[in-house]
Amino acid sequence: MVKNFKKISNKIKWEFLDLVEKGFKYHLGGTASCLDLMTVLFYGGYINLSKKNRSIFLLSKGHALGAFYSILINQKLVSKQKLINLKKRAEIGGQLDIFKLPKFIDTNTGSLGHAIGVGIGHALANTKRKVWIIIGDAEIDEGSVWEALFYISEKKINNLIIIIDRNKISASVKIDKKEVFDSKFLENLNLNVFYINGHKYKEIKNCYDKAIKLKKSSIIIADTIKGKGLGIAENNLRYSHQNLPKNEVKRVKQIYE
Repeated sequence: MVKNFKKISNKIKWEFLDLVEKGFKYHLGGTASCLDLMTVLFYGGYINLSKKNRSIFLLSKGHALGAFYSILINQKLVSKQKLINLKKRAEIGGQLDIFKLPKFIDTNTGSLGHAIGVGIGHALANTKRKVWIIIGDAEIDEGSVWEALFYISEKKINNLIIIIDRNKISASVKIDKKEVFDSKFLENLNLNVFYINGHKYKEIKNCYDKAIKLKKSSIIIADTIKGKGLGIAENNLRYSHQNLPKNEVKRVKQIYE
């Protein structure tokens, strides 16, 4: 299973780089840091996008949509040509902020800090379904995130699983020190709290397996590398917004062929 995850993740990286090569402009670092987390989520039996009453998924860090689109392509749920056509007509943007794939996107995300609140609505309306949310570690500074977490704790909402992509770099600065992740503060919310390596597939899967069985909502803090697997983009603040040079895209793409 772990070997399969690695193989699948490599294919998704190739699809992502192919989109970049075809002119799609994504946030490279923040996409690559959560790609392994999403690989296990969508290929480990937790979310089946083709099922009607599947678990719900919110990609709060909408700038990482390139990973999600690459998964849709890999699973043959959306064609690459359709995405290219939508892009040409300006019907999809650089975040999940233009709602054109409603069958697969449970909410559009652009402005950060709102997905947990939206996820609460989904969780209350669908008590028998899990609601998975991926947020960024800089995003957690938003007050709306904390209001939502307090509400989950107070109302004892038990079907949310919140994954924090802890890549330690925001869009503009390094954020290595963040006391909230290094203390027992989150555990005082009376939620399950897990700390994992966000690039070790077995560790990710074991954590997901535990989280879905527990009777309280969970927060998973996943230690990741911004730009993981994208050559010079790894841990490089420059590639939060900026695309790799064409020759580097081509070089890295060949690794995953």
